[in-house]
Amino acid sequence: MLDYQRLLDRLYERLPERREPPKLDIPSLNIVHVGLQTHIKNFKEVCDVLLREPRICARYLLKELAARGSIDDSGVFIIYSRVSTQTINSLFKRFLDTYVKCQTCGSYQTELRRKGKVWIIRCLACGAETPVKPI
Repeated sequence: MLDYQRLLDRLYERLPERREPPKLDIPSLNIVHVGLQTHIKNFKEVCDVLLREPRICARYLLKELAARGSIDDSGVFIIYSRVSTQTINSLFKRFLDTYVKCQTCGSYQTELRRKGKVWIIRCLACGAETPVKPI
């Protein structure tokens, strides 16, 4: 019978080397104020990098701002009120921390799925699945 230490050493030899997850370069939001509206010009591109549907990101931001808005055909997100750049950036950071970032390994390479009534973040780097509150 093998002793505990030899089994433990054998286990550590077989484990793959721990790698840092590749950094995801998230572009900053290009926010422009047009009259009483706020336009985010590169919204679709940012959502594509995050592997999120633009309508889900937009729904979160509009709900937090208690405002109305839409996404036009070219991917520009229009908020029908004037919102400060700092407010949008802080809400977007909160969205990233809640609905994009893996709680286990900290990677931003995740996908958001819906299983029944539950939303789940599945990490593409470590495979962890974390339930999150509905958007």
